[in-house]
Parts: sequence; structure tokens; C-alpha cells
Amino acid sequence: MKQKPSLPLRTLGAATLALLAVLPLQPAQAAAATATFQVTATVLKACLVSTPATLAFGSYAPSTGTVATGTTAFNVTCTFGTTYSVGLNPGASSGATVTTRKMTSPSAPAGNETLSYALFKESAMTTNWDNSTTGTGYTATGLPQPYTIYGAIPIGQYTASPQVDYADTITLTLTY
Repeated sequence: MKQKPSLPLRTLGAATLALLAVLPLQPAQAAAATATFQVTATVLKACLVSTPATLAFGSYAPSTGTVATGTTAFNVTCTFGTTYSVGLNPGASSGATVTTRKMTSPSAPAGNETLSYALFKESAMTTNWDNSTTGTGYTATGLPQPYTIYGAIPIGQYTASPQVDYADTITLTLTY
């Protein structure tokens, strides 16, 4: 024969059921711990310069009374706040200076004839673009900065041989 639980045990069971009925059911909670950490990097000064296209003056006629002009452009991209300067050397021709650059023609009859020209920083062609890379010059924004090189061949250069091509090579130096 099966025995009934005693009255105190039955009362305890009923009280437990009543308590469970009034308490909201809570899902089991997982324990968690957190931590923080730093992420760091040091950005170094860095610059890139695009290669300018050929500055082509086209045909030059010394008797026109008009200066032959041409332009080329390049971009400088440096990390934000980097100060830099851009210099143009005198060129590859013997005797050239930054104020009087010289194109030569290996096919000219004398073989050593030159055609003088100048390079400037602005369209008014008053500020010669020299090879100075000292000083700050410009401050980078972090975006490509466009620059134009303006060239001019002075009038009246009759000593150059006609019907031959003249050329020079300029080195652009970006210092930062």
C-alpha cells in the first residue's frame, strides 16, 4: 500500500508550487567578462608625384614675334600636413641654367646647336621654376595637388637649324 506524504511535506510542496506560479520565469543567464584594448598606428610622411607628360611646343618660327608656349602638368600626393617643395633642374643640355634651359638636336648640321627656353610656375610666366628644393613651399592636404609647368621659347632664335627636332630632359625633384 502506498503511503501518503506527511502533512508538512505536502504543505511544503504546495507552497513551492504557489511560489513558482507567482515568480516570473527567467531564462538562464550566461556570465560574461569584457576587456578593452587599443589599436594604434603611426603614419609616416610619404609623397608620390605623377610623371608629367611631354611639354610640346610644336613648331617654332623665330620671326613671328610671338613667344612659343606650352604646358604640362603633374600631381603631388602627400600625407596630410606634410610640407614639401618641387624643383626642376636645368636640364640635360650642356651650359643650361634654370633661367635659360636649352634644347639640343643631335640631327642638327653642326650637332651642337641649341634652342633656349624657360619654365615657369604660373601662366603669367614671371616666376621661373628653379631647382630649389629648400624651404617648405607647399603643405599637403592628403589629396592629389595639381601643378602646371608653363614653358616659353623666346622669339628671335635664328641660330637654330631649321627642320630638325630639338629636345631636352628635365628632372623634377620632390623634397619632403
